[in-house]
Amino acid sequence: MKAGIDLGTTFSLVARMDMAGRPALIPDHADPELLHTPSVVHLAQGAAFVGHMAEAMLENDPELQVIRFFKRHLGETRPLCYDDAGNAWNAEAVAALVLKKLCFDAEAYTSSPVEAAVITVPAHFSDPQRRAVLSAAAIADLPVLGLLEEPVAAALHYGIATRLQNAVFLVYDFGGGTFDATALSMDEKGVYVLAKTGLTDLGGKEFDERVGAMILDQFTTALGREPVLSARTLLDLRRISEEVKVELCIPGRTHVQRLVLLGGDAVTVEIARQGFEAAVADLLERAEEQTRRCVREAGLRERDVNHVLLVGGTSLVPAVEQRLRQLFAHPGQEVLYHEPSKAVALGAAAHASQLAGEAQMLALPPELRGVSGYNVGVRTVDPASGRVSIDPLIKKNMALPARVRKTYYTSRPGQERIVLDVVQYRDGDDGAVGLGQLVVGPLDAPRPNYPIEVTTEYREDGTVMLQAYDAHSGVELEQVFGREGQQGAAALATQRALVRGVPVNGVIQ
Repeated sequence: MKAGIDLGTTFSLVARMDMAGRPALIPDHADPELLHTPSVVHLAQGAAFVGHMAEAMLENDPELQVIRFFKRHLGETRPLCYDDAGNAWNAEAVAALVLKKLCFDAEAYTSSPVEAAVITVPAHFSDPQRRAVLSAAAIADLPVLGLLEEPVAAALHYGIATRLQNAVFLVYDFGGGTFDATALSMDEKGVYVLAKTGLTDLGGKEFDERVGAMILDQFTTALGREPVLSARTLLDLRRISEEVKVELCIPGRTHVQRLVLLGGDAVTVEIARQGFEAAVADLLERAEEQTRRCVREAGLRERDVNHVLLVGGTSLVPAVEQRLRQLFAHPGQEVLYHEPSKAVALGAAAHASQLAGEAQMLALPPELRGVSGYNVGVRTVDPASGRVSIDPLIKKNMALPARVRKTYYTSRPGQERIVLDVVQYRDGDDGAVGLGQLVVGPLDAPRPNYPIEVTTEYREDGTVMLQAYDAHSGVELEQVFGREGQQGAAALATQRALVRGVPVNGVIQ
């Protein structure tokens, strides 16, 4: 079985192509009514509890240490947490536990093994973040057919379901932890990404926190003091805030009034939709800025977009649709929802079949082309002025795969190595993300102006690869890039050993 996995910030899903050639979600093996797995992990006594089981345990014991929002930490090198035996767990290993749980669900439901999977990632994920997802799959012993960007997955499923062709559309993907805007075109040959942008620190989490702050303000006003914020109080506040937000998204609902119990104090809380929208106005503005930017970078005007597809749970906030209808208000334009919580996983399952060579058999569009999400360059220092700048190699929104060759030279006698500091960045050198150093050498015949040809490749899965060649002989030179090499392999082996020895929800996988 080839699976599609939506590895989400708040919820994760797994899907496959069914016998009728349609993508279908796979339920939790313990409860066929549950299709979403909370992206929550609890580690205790040499075991891992993932999803609904971890949530149930937390409800019984609010002091329990659980790991949430690990997706926001993918690509970081520092440990995310430590278990009770003192073992360090990074975000990749925690993600691997969720992947193992999803694969177990799929195999229990279908009675067939998961041979490989397509895993979705936010469109704006950088190279280190994408490599972290690949590492998580390796730790979970899950072969990866490819990475697929979440908005592209949603667009693919929408195109398949509606048989849409010859259209330009924008996917507005507002999930629990991240935001993406992606402009695409679709015809009978395939799906083509035109431009993309997004934010890792903007999602439903921030909306819940704003509601929580409004609730605490009303408690403070009513009591004349702040409520005691114990572990149980914080757990209840998080749950109630999310429930109130969801209620405010119900069509026609203008306010929510309910008796809220926090820390032994009960206060009747009332939150109007108007007040909620005012509290999150800056978050909506950030998302709209990214949307406008995406349209602009695609070389389009708002009027050129035929369809705006809303995906992700946060897109259900009524003010989101209202803002988009104002932005895309030209005749013939559509702003619509299409399975906002399911489309990403379903599109991933379809893409898994594409990559497995089953597109024609299942009447899927045969081609899917992406673009680079970042500029890629080499950070350089001017010897005369000492000024640091970036030598650009691959520009943002270039069609993938993209490959560039450039020759660099040694600068001093006896120089045995060339070290290039490779970065990804959006605008100018603002917010440059270090991908690592390309270390080339030792050179066989070091001398001044010794030419080294470096090939930089931005691959279809959004990761970056570099190779170095002797410009005279064309022979590939020994080199190490990024987190690769012995240190990276050792870290991966350590995390894999941790995960392999841990039962997930009582099952050794």
